[in-house]
Amino acid sequence: MNSSDHQESARSKETGGPRLFSDFGKLAYDLLRYRINQSFNISTSSDIGLTLTPYAARRKKLSKAGVTAEYNLEDTHATIKVDVNPELPISTTLTMSRTWPFMKNTVLVKFPDYNSREFQILHEVQYFHKRAALAMTLPLLRSPLIQLTATVGTAHLAFGMETVYNTSSRQFLMFDAGISMTSLNCEGSIILENKGDSLRASYIHYFDHERKVAAVAVIGRTLSRKENAFAVGASWIMDDLTTIKARFDSHGKLVTVLHHKIKPKSYFTISGEFEPKALDKTPEIRLGLSLVL
Repeated sequence: MNSSDHQESARSKETGGPRLFSDFGKLAYDLLRYRINQSFNISTSSDIGLTLTPYAARRKKLSKAGVTAEYNLEDTHATIKVDVNPELPISTTLTMSRTWPFMKNTVLVKFPDYNSREFQILHEVQYFHKRAALAMTLPLLRSPLIQLTATVGTAHLAFGMETVYNTSSRQFLMFDAGISMTSLNCEGSIILENKGDSLRASYIHYFDHERKVAAVAVIGRTLSRKENAFAVGASWIMDDLTTIKARFDSHGKLVTVLHHKIKPKSYFTISGEFEPKALDKTPEIRLGLSLVL
């Protein structure tokens, strides 16, 4: 969970109200969402808030390398990424956020945008109340799309929806809706998306109050094609330095990751992928190293 997620969770707890719709099932998906990459990066920081991170990663036959420069100053965050990708070698993101009681106001500038390859400016407003949470994203340049999310309920039971409206065609391009249930040791969600064609359900359970041992399951079904997909996993935080995760999905792949912290913000990872139904295939093992100097 990044710093912005911590801030949103803190504001939800302050109001005692529900979270944003985008957070429904987020803990479950984050526990399952990881890849096995062979990677290496080194970060150096300065006193003025500038961080430089050269990186290199390889997954199967795909390789990427480059350098990322990040600058943080109070409520302003700027990121410039130079990649060896010839199609999009340079990308820049500038985020300016201002937080008031129960509200967060953010202006996001992307150049170029990964989808349109053009200059894009977005304005996002988030509002938290003890019985509701609202978020709206407005394009300030060219794009006619407006994104709106709304949640009503409490911190333990909430109903939410998300939609994208095209002001040019005056049509709703998408509409998702769902329900989220949260207690001390578990969290579950059911989301209907893709205009009612897809159904996703997630559940995460913690076996101790410190949340060091967790199990998670995510099930999805595409109604039009009558296709099912699932993923189950577990996480074990052994101590302050070592975390082990495992995942098995409907494609028959078993993925495990060992994450060991060398020092604050520096860690070493060992990941592996194995297919129990294809014993003739050699398991893939990958090593990762991230250092902060």
